[in-house]
Amino acid sequence: MDSDPVIILSTAGEREARGIAQALVIQHLAACVNIMPVESVYRWEGKLCEDREHLLIIKTVTSNADAVMHEIRNLHPYELPEMIVLPVSGGYLPYLQWLAEETRS
Repeated sequence: MDSDPVIILSTAGEREARGIAQALVIQHLAACVNIMPVESVYRWEGKLCEDREHLLIIKTVTSNADAVMHEIRNLHPYELPEMIVLPVSGGYLPYLQWLAEETRS
C-alpha cells in the first residue's frame, strides 16, 4: 500500500547528510531522519576504502520512496550514493500514523 512505512538508508558526509535530512523533512518526503556517525569499509573501483560517514535513517512511506531517492541523487556528492529501501513490518501504531500524516504533501 502507498502509505505503508519504509526506512531508507543512505550515507554521506556530515554536512551533506544534514542538508539531505532537512530537505526531505521540509518537503514532507520524510517524517524524520536520524543521522549517526559510522565508519564504512567498502571496495570502490578495485580499491579497499575506509571512510567516516554519517548514516541517514529516513522514515517515510512507500509512495514517497522514489521521490526521496530522486532528492538524494540531486543533493548527494557521491557518484553512486547508497539508497536501500527497507519495509517496516510493524511498530507503535500512533507513531506510524504520525509518520503517515507528516509525509502527506
